[in-house]
Amino acid sequence: MKKFILFCCLCAAAIFFYYTNNTTEQSQIDLSSLHSKNALLLDKNGDVLYEKDADAIIYPASLTKIMTAIVAIEMSPDLQKQTIVEPQTISKFTAQNASMAGFQAGDFVTIEDLLYGTLLASGADATGTLADAIAGSEEAFVTLMNNKAHELGMDDTHFVNASGLHDDAHVSSVRDISKLFRYAMENPTFYQILTSKSYITHVPDELTISSSLFTKIPSGESAILGGKTGYTPEAGLCLATIIEKHGEQYIFVTTNAAGQAWAPPLHIEDALTAYDAL
Repeated sequence: MKKFILFCCLCAAAIFFYYTNNTTEQSQIDLSSLHSKNALLLDKNGDVLYEKDADAIIYPASLTKIMTAIVAIEMSPDLQKQTIVEPQTISKFTAQNASMAGFQAGDFVTIEDLLYGTLLASGADATGTLADAIAGSEEAFVTLMNNKAHELGMDDTHFVNASGLHDDAHVSSVRDISKLFRYAMENPTFYQILTSKSYITHVPDELTISSSLFTKIPSGESAILGGKTGYTPEAGLCLATIIEKHGEQYIFVTTNAAGQAWAPPLHIEDALTAYDAL
């Protein structure tokens, strides 16, 4: 009986020290120098390693395109299906000064081309054409996006458009975006596109689409495997990224870093800070 009690005590002590050490490790992650006002760092199991105002309502800017892409992938049995880039799509987003992938009115493109244009170049010309091709209109496509958000338990999220252009009612939180990002990364097509540095389209005149993330990462830096950037004046600099360290992958989502899309990439600096802290 005494041996049994001793054994139980030793087991309890081991469990205590295990969880104490784990808690200590997580609490040692110091990200107090972040430029972003909202942040969430998750390990491969989805456990929270660090958070900063993760439930605050934010404007997701082009992080929206994560949802646009995964809905388009799931709704497209044939990624080589062709569609046409309509003149009104180009004129609409050019007038709004949206970021563009470089497609031209009248181009015949595949769904795959548009997905690369959406995730790598963050092109509104790509998202608008995707929405029309899949749902008939952007409004109908946004309904699919909101349905998927509800399915994923993204309770702080409401989408108004497929591009992430600012609208006061187009909102989310970094916790919601992390749910979406983790879900999307499980799709092999999404993961392949997101982690690509560039892509050459199948349109008659070849168009090279480069990653708006990798073009901003310091040369030789390999901590970031892929991700989606975003910016509007209201949302600040935003980033959802995959970080790898010691063979383990992490998700880091940030929004509301000061600056402009063409300024020093403080959101990427925050991702590299998280990498150093792991």
